[in-house]
Order: sequence, then C-alpha cells, then structure tokens
Amino acid sequence: MGQKDGPEEFSDCTKTTTCTKTADDLPVGITDQFDEKDFSSSSESLCKSQTLSSSDSETIAKTSPGLDSIPLSEIDKAAVLTLIREEIIAKEIEANEWKRKYEESRLEVTEMRKIVDEYEKTVAQMIEDEQRKNIGSQKSVHQLTVERDQALADLNSVERSFSDLFRRYENMKTVLEGFKKNEEVLKKCAQEYLTRVRQEEQRYQTLKIHAEEKLDEANEEIAQVRSKANAESVALNAGLRKEQMKVESLERALEQKNQEIEELTKICDELIAKMGTTD
Repeated sequence: MGQKDGPEEFSDCTKTTTCTKTADDLPVGITDQFDEKDFSSSSESLCKSQTLSSSDSETIAKTSPGLDSIPLSEIDKAAVLTLIREEIIAKEIEANEWKRKYEESRLEVTEMRKIVDEYEKTVAQMIEDEQRKNIGSQKSVHQLTVERDQALADLNSVERSFSDLFRRYENMKTVLEGFKKNEEVLKKCAQEYLTRVRQEEQRYQTLKIHAEEKLDEANEEIAQVRSKANAESVALNAGLRKEQMKVESLERALEQKNQEIEELTKICDELIAKMGTTD
C-alpha cells in the first residue's frame, strides 16, 4: 500500500502544473504606434512558449503512471526542474521586453500629451489673436479643431494600445507566477518521493538483515538435523549389521542342527532296520 500512495500523490501534483493561458487571451497589437511585425513575432513567441509549457505538463503527466514500477531518478528530476527554470527565464526575458515596450509607449504618450497641450495652447492663442485682429477665419479654426480632434483621437488610440500592452504584461506576470508555483509543487513532490524511497530502502535493508538472520538460523538447524541424521544412520547401520550377523549365526546354527537331525534320522533308520532284521 505504501508504494501505491507515492505515485498517486506525485500524479496529483503534476496535474497542477498545466498552464491555463491561451493565445486567445492575448490583446491585439498596437497598430498605430508600433510595427506590426514586432507584435506578430511577440505573439508567435508567446504561443510557442505556451505550447512548450503544455508539452512539459503532458510529459510529466505521462511519466507519473510509470512510477508504480520505475522510481524517478535524480537525473530525471533534475532534467524536469532544469526545463522549468529555462521556461521561467524565457518568460522573464519576454516580460522584460514587454515592460521595455510599455515604458517606451508611456514616454510616447507623455510626449504626445505635452505636444497636445502645447498644440491646444497654440490653437487658443491663435484663436485669441484672430479674434483680436478681427480676421476670424472660421475655416482655419475649423481646420485646427479637426487637427486637434485628430490628435486627441491619436492620443486615445495610443492610450488603448498602452492599456492592451499593460494587460499583456499582467498576463505574462500571471504566467510566470504559475510557473514558479508549479516549480515549488514539483520540488515538494520530488522531495516527498525521495523521502518515501529512502524509507522503503531502509525497510528493505531491515527486512534483508532479518531474512539473512533467519536463513543462517535455518542453515544451522539443517546442519544439526543432517548431523543427527548421519549419526542415527550410522547407528542404524551398525544395528543392522549386528542383526545381520545374528541372522547369519542363527542360519549357520540352524543348518548345523538340520545336519545333526539328518544324521540322527539316519541313525534311527539304521537302528530300526537292524531291529527289523533281528526280529
């Protein structure tokens, strides 16, 4: 029963390592301020990293059923932990890249705000100048208003892109935290499994020593029984030989008696014959 509990606990632990993030959760790229290729390549790298994470989880899940018959070696555990660390490092590098782009976007938004503020001040000053000079070109004012609205629309677009970038950054942080938690869970499971293996090894050594002691005792008893059997066999052989000698002696005595009886019979027959002739 002790051996079955270990693999089941390890299998339960590996089930928690599955990454729940998909490529559908990632936001749309910033089309107005950034190069479209940067975001397509970033999305592809993120999808590849998530696919790799799922593959790693499937590999661990496939490995866990075999733990009933094959214990997980130190090399296998080190390989799993190394793979997880490499994945975490890759995710951290990608997160830093998104953070850098986020800082660049934030600076651009700040500069854009300054430009818009200066632009609005300039427009207001021009309107005041036009009004003071009584020129009041409605067409120019309308054009400037359109440009201002366009600038505000661009600013809103940048802010939306900035929001999407920040949301993507937060998603990356969540993924990294999930990988770190998975690593801790795997470390804990590996440690528990190693402890269980050591306990089973100690139990095996104890049983081995006990079995060897019992085997030595059995060998001693067998040797004693064999020695006793040999002694009894020698005694029985000696008794048998003695009885055989008695039988042989009795047979010789019987044969001698038979000869004596035959001789006496002959003598008796002769005497009877003589007595018959005398009559």
